[in-house]
Amino acid sequence: MPKHDYLFVDESGDPAYTVDETGQLLSSSYYVAAVLHLCDDAFRAINEHIAAFRYYSKLNRELKIPAGTQDYTKLMEPIKVHAEGGANIWASVVYVDKERYAGSYLKPDQDRPPSAKLFRNYILRRLLEHHFRNYDLKSRQYDLVLDRVDMARSDQEELRRYIARNHNIPTPVYITHASSIYVEGLQVVHHIANGYRDVVSAGQAPAELSFVSPRDLTIDHYGQS
Repeated sequence: MPKHDYLFVDESGDPAYTVDETGQLLSSSYYVAAVLHLCDDAFRAINEHIAAFRYYSKLNRELKIPAGTQDYTKLMEPIKVHAEGGANIWASVVYVDKERYAGSYLKPDQDRPPSAKLFRNYILRRLLEHHFRNYDLKSRQYDLVLDRVDMARSDQEELRRYIARNHNIPTPVYITHASSIYVEGLQVVHHIANGYRDVVSAGQAPAELSFVSPRDLTIDHYGQS
């Protein structure tokens, strides 16, 4: 019986909507947020796989591998096999096409003014809501680990209160902010988020990510089921 759950979150794209004088979008046209959910008994499989991948690929730096490459398949395919084999590994992703998005905190013509911090928190909330609709905690507690090291302490506390107020999301024991160079779980979830970039514009997700539960939030911005 697992004693603790861990949720690793990463993003792809930026949480801003910046245009030039002609209306051309200067920031990324998409925003993707992904969560990798591991129980404590699944860490060994993940760590052993990534250690072997680093050894045979001779990649000792932070992993930044484009989807669609042979190395991406070698990295993500074994994780898919573990996840689909009942190894207490789950994942979810949400994504937004910024051009078509009419929800909160992104564009200046909305009821709630643009804020990269609030937009990021809002999408994180929606990601966790989506994930917990599909997957339960196997223990009674979990840590939320974010690949974000530039948040002020006041921002971290605001995020903690925001999540705690939402009854659709279990309150984490800890919210930890870490650089992905230190944490292999963040290395994996980075590649889940990256693998969904083209899906925003009607592309196909990599086959290695078939274990991920996706949701398009572009027009579903009020939390409809």
